Amino acid sequence: MLEYMVRSNYLHEVQRTFGGTVHWDVMGFLSQIFLVVVPMVLVIVLWHYRQIFTFRIIRFFVRLFCARRRALVEKYLVERGVLVEVSLYSNDGIGKRLCSARIAKVVDGEMHLQLIETSPMVARLKSARVICLMKPFAYSGQRINAFVTFISHMKRRGIVLKELSLSTPIRYKHIIRRRHVRQRFSREEAVRVKAWSGSRKKNFWRARPDLQTVNNPAQYGKGMRLAVENISAGGIRLYVIHPQGTLPPLQKGNQLVLRVSIWNPKSKKYTYFTALGTIRSRFSGKGNAIGLGIQFTSEAEQVGKKYIWNAVDGGVNSLEKFLSQFQDTP
Repeated sequence: MLEYMVRSNYLHEVQRTFGGTVHWDVMGFLSQIFLVVVPMVLVIVLWHYRQIFTFRIIRFFVRLFCARRRALVEKYLVERGVLVEVSLYSNDGIGKRLCSARIAKVVDGEMHLQLIETSPMVARLKSARVICLMKPFAYSGQRINAFVTFISHMKRRGIVLKELSLSTPIRYKHIIRRRHVRQRFSREEAVRVKAWSGSRKKNFWRARPDLQTVNNPAQYGKGMRLAVENISAGGIRLYVIHPQGTLPPLQKGNQLVLRVSIWNPKSKKYTYFTALGTIRSRFSGKGNAIGLGIQFTSEAEQVGKKYIWNAVDGGVNSLEKFLSQFQDTP
């Protein structure tokens, strides 16, 4: 019992000795955290959104001093119903295509778009940086075909884009739209193409091609055939010579499965790949020929006896590497 009392008294003495010297200053601790953490968070936020903050500050002064010129350009875009192609944009260049649309109206610094054609998307893209490309037109002696801005509003249902609005840009400008170097070949048979309707992409290899190039074009006469004008990693430009009979759908927006073989002068063999192409333009050629500008949108990968399609946003990488070796080779 005596030993217990001695221990208890000892503990009480320890508590009395140190109890008066330790004070937990909660407010002081919180204020120190506030002074350190808040500036750090503010710096991180400013750095993360630096592009859009800079954009809005510069745009404020541009709208202040160049309001009339900008209003005239925007009025032209709305009244003429100019078709714009909206794609993601970064320091690495043009990225995924989001949609094609017309500018329905411009109100309070926002462009409200009328969507014509959209690409599937799963990401939330509000405040994302985009580039809008359009058919060139002239204003005050300056050619305009593009502008860079940010998404101010978007609404989607599942993966389908339903609404899209953009901030009015700082300036309208002219840029070179071509992403890839186009390669021409002096010999027509250097590039061979077989084409099937895009509706056959699940089993195209089981059917004869709807269109194809031929080995000896000069001796083919009036028969229908394909001819390639140029090719790049992003797409191909070709002609349907002497079109006749039943053709696959060849309007803008239609798709074709393309088996493309290119002659390699180093290995003396053909290198080929299979891609799904979307027709972006259609025009007339000589002798009633049908010209097609086709963008590669997917590349085929053979798995067993079937093919799977992998989307390509910036072009076919293997084709880009191949063509870069022979850009100076006719």
